[in-house]
Amino acid sequence: MSEPPLVDVRGLSRTFDVSKPWLNRVLEGDERRLLKAVQDVSFTIERRETFALVGESGSGKSTVAKMVVGLLQPTDGSVTIDGVDMWKGSAAGDIKALRRRIQMIFQDPYASLNPRWRVGRIIADPIRAFGLAKGKAEIEHRTGELLRLVGLDPLDARKYPHEFSGGQRQRICIARALSSKPQFLVCDEPTSALDVSVQAQILNLMRDLQDQFGLTYLFISHNLAVVRHMAARIGVMYLGRLVEIAPAGALFSAPQHPYSRMLLDAVPDLKMSGRPRKMIEGEIPNPIRPPPGCAFHPRCPLATDQCRSEVPLPLAFQGRTVACHEAGAGRI
Repeated sequence: MSEPPLVDVRGLSRTFDVSKPWLNRVLEGDERRLLKAVQDVSFTIERRETFALVGESGSGKSTVAKMVVGLLQPTDGSVTIDGVDMWKGSAAGDIKALRRRIQMIFQDPYASLNPRWRVGRIIADPIRAFGLAKGKAEIEHRTGELLRLVGLDPLDARKYPHEFSGGQRQRICIARALSSKPQFLVCDEPTSALDVSVQAQILNLMRDLQDQFGLTYLFISHNLAVVRHMAARIGVMYLGRLVEIAPAGALFSAPQHPYSRMLLDAVPDLKMSGRPRKMIEGEIPNPIRPPPGCAFHPRCPLATDQCRSEVPLPLAFQGRTVACHEAGAGRI
C-alpha cells in the first residue's frame, strides 16, 4: 500500500480587505474592496517530491506558500501535513510538533537574517527552541556540522551576515532551515536574488540535501528554467488560481493551458529549435476587479464567449489537471 501524500491542500483561499476606513467610505461614497489573492487552490505533494508553483508576479504563489507553512491563515480551505490540519481540527500538541518539521527559505537571504546576530546564533536558535541539543558544546558542534553541510566553514559561525556574499547568505539560510531537522521545506524564490552562476550552486546543493535527508519541497518561482531543474511536478498559477498541474516533462513538452504555453514561449530557446514562439502580451488584471469568466481571457488568443462568461473548472486528463474550456473541449 502506497504512502499518503505528505502535503494535502484543499480549496485554499485567501481574501484581503483593502478597503478604506469605514468613515472614509461613508464620506466619500466609496465601496468596500476585497482582494481575492488565492481562490480554491488544491494540490498534493508526495513524500520526497519537489512540487513547484510558477506564474508571473501577482499570481498568488507567495500567499499560498505562507498559508502552507503556517504564517498566514487562510480565509477558506485546509492545509493537511502528515495527517495534521494546520488550522483546524488538530490538537495543539500535534501542531506544535509539526511546526518543527516545517521550515521556509525566503527570497532575500539578507532580509531574513538578523543583522545583529552572529551566524552561529542564527543557526542555533531553532536547535534551542525545539530542544534538539543540550549544552553549549553540543549546540556549537551541531552548528559547525550544519555550516560544513552547506559548504561553509564552522569558523564562519563567529561572523555577521553582512560579512558574506549573497550566495553564502542563502547557504546560511539553508543551514538554519535544516537545524530543526525538518521534513518539509517551503522555498519562496530562493535563488531569484542571486547571480546565475550562484543560482546553479544553490540549486545543486538543495537537490543534494533532498537526496541525503529525504526532504520534500514546495518550490516557488517565476523562472521556468529553474523549475525544470528542480521539480517533478509543476502547478501554474494565474490571478490566484491554479490553471494547470502536470509532470514537469509533460508540461515542458506539451502544455495544455494557453497561459502555460505563453510562459514557455518566453523562455530563451537555447537549442535554437526554430519552433514558433509567441511572447507574453498584456498584464495580469486588477485582482480587486478581475474580469468575468476565465481571468486569462483578455490575454488569451483562443478566448471564446464561454471563456468570457464562465469560470472553467479543473479537468483531469492524461495525468494532468487543466482549467480551460478549450482544453476540455479537445481544441488544444
